[in-house]
Amino acid sequence: MYDCSEMSFIERRKKDRIKGPSYKVKREDAGLAARFHLYSLIASRAKGAEGWESARIHARPRIVYDLSGLPLFYDFMTYRGRASLGNIRMAANKSLGSPIVSAQTNPEGWSIDNAVNELTKLVTRKYRGYSIRSRRLICYSYPKLALMANLVSRDRKTKRILMDVGDYTEIPLEPGPAKEMLGQVPYSLLSLVPEQKERENIEVYDKVDKNIKEVLTRERKLEPRTFYALRPAERVREVERSIAFIKPVTERTLDYCCHAGSCHDHECFCMHAQENSVHCARAAAQSMLCYWRYCYSQHEIAQAYGVSDTALTPVSAVVPGLESLTNNCFDATLSWTVNWADCESEIQARRPFMSCVPGHARACAGTKKWNIWIVNTQQPRYLYIHDPWPPNTGAIYWENFNTTNYLCNFTLARRTTNHT
Repeated sequence: MYDCSEMSFIERRKKDRIKGPSYKVKREDAGLAARFHLYSLIASRAKGAEGWESARIHARPRIVYDLSGLPLFYDFMTYRGRASLGNIRMAANKSLGSPIVSAQTNPEGWSIDNAVNELTKLVTRKYRGYSIRSRRLICYSYPKLALMANLVSRDRKTKRILMDVGDYTEIPLEPGPAKEMLGQVPYSLLSLVPEQKERENIEVYDKVDKNIKEVLTRERKLEPRTFYALRPAERVREVERSIAFIKPVTERTLDYCCHAGSCHDHECFCMHAQENSVHCARAAAQSMLCYWRYCYSQHEIAQAYGVSDTALTPVSAVVPGLESLTNNCFDATLSWTVNWADCESEIQARRPFMSCVPGHARACAGTKKWNIWIVNTQQPRYLYIHDPWPPNTGAIYWENFNTTNYLCNFTLARRTTNHT
């Protein structure tokens, strides 16, 4: 009755193929890989994960579903004591190509309890005579999340609705132009994986997963009961010894500060969260422009893009909008081919850039790669993403470059400069 494929988010043939047992990831296997990734963050001393040697992973992950209806992610919450640190997001379908998707290093800016309450209010206010029969947490436009509710009326009529968990706006339940517009554009992430890549991605996933299990089986001191019996400093030394094969790690990030006081002698990066559900391209631009000391509101940036505050942003509007906001002192460039060398070059040149996935824009402030890894697989590479979603809070995470489906990058570079 409630099959998402009826709304053409994914082809029936593709869905039947990737829901098979060879594609499914067991929750226990995802948990082992999440623990290994926690250790890798500690060993590599990743930006934002300082003090994570005292972090613990919640045993039961939160399951996030794709708009195809299939499990997409396992989100393992990380805590230090009772304080939330962030989450480690693992793949629930091997077609994504790797166990690890991302690691968020700041507390989540939304609450499932609050979202459920707002969903109930929405149904009561807008869909009188209907009640919530079931609900699921959905990734409707990576990495944005929503609650999907299946409603039933007293006379047995059914209806489905989708509500963003960040700002509680209702989302139209039909595929949007994810490659043309930036904002609140629903689509199935699994549908974007080309068929010819699926088998290759399974093989890569299985190789990485096998290697992780071998390490955790061999290194008994990484077993949680033994590991957390050690003092924090000893935990750091233990993970550095146990998984030394991932080193050396090359990490570059832009300096960060809040622009308070005197900071005129250096460039520093500050994240700006989007102010409403469609402002991602404006908030990401705000972060980039603020780095170069162009201070604009998201409303002013929307005007430069030629759109209203409630409209989606056309990809084609970003380059002329950015250049006009710098009084044409900067060249803005759109690149439809997103490759690692270009991302590294921008950060090495100390320039933040806008990293876009289908339907959504984020700012990037760093790169990280492991220079040693598994034979016949790509070296692990990550972008340090400052995501303006959820509205008014945002999220900071290391995102797996190898498995993310990127749409394009926007860069800004001075036309004439003595900047070094």
